[in-house]
Amino acid sequence: MALLKLERFADAAHSCSQALAIDSTSVKALWRRGTAYYSLGQFAKAQHDFNCGLALEPTNTALLTELEKTKKALESATASKAQLPRSGSGIAAPIASSAPQPMSVPQSPQDFERAWREHASVPARLYEYLKMVPIVRLPSLFRASLESAHIADITNALEHGYQTHKDFDLVFKVLSALPSIDRFSLALLFTDDKVKERIHHLLKQLATEKDVDAALLTNKYS
Repeated sequence: MALLKLERFADAAHSCSQALAIDSTSVKALWRRGTAYYSLGQFAKAQHDFNCGLALEPTNTALLTELEKTKKALESATASKAQLPRSGSGIAAPIASSAPQPMSVPQSPQDFERAWREHASVPARLYEYLKMVPIVRLPSLFRASLESAHIADITNALEHGYQTHKDFDLVFKVLSALPSIDRFSLALLFTDDKVKERIHHLLKQLATEKDVDAALLTNKYS
């Protein structure tokens, strides 16, 4: 709370992530991290934390209030982006983002988070990044920060790997590792049903083409 009062929001979010790594069901830490994310303008992350907190305490009035405020802020931010001028409109278009940085094995969760933000929007790049990251390190790299958006991004990347490279090995290893990450159950709870269906399809392909018993894994993603 002291970091929030000092308006050191990034430090507050990091401190809460450390607390959630120890106790992923701490509603207080979820509320504080959501508040920090909101103050940083990271409304989607804030909404996710408030939703996770409400999954644990559905009648928490503070969380309900913050969630409603965050939804409005997210809608406003989304509408503002949609109104940005496009090229050819007679108004200067936004400057294109710089080229992605070369990939490297993350040395810390912070490195991992920065690289993830850079590559997640392009499934082919995220697939290459996941190939580079030691799968056994995923729990320690994600710590308590796994969200439904991560699961969706990973699904996109694994589908690319399967469809383009027939990379069954990476699909199986990553999907086997995710359930061991803190907050996996909460993240899965807020994952879109269509994403879960795509994961089930990947597992079905594994069972069919690689003779893998995917029944247990399929249950974990239900």
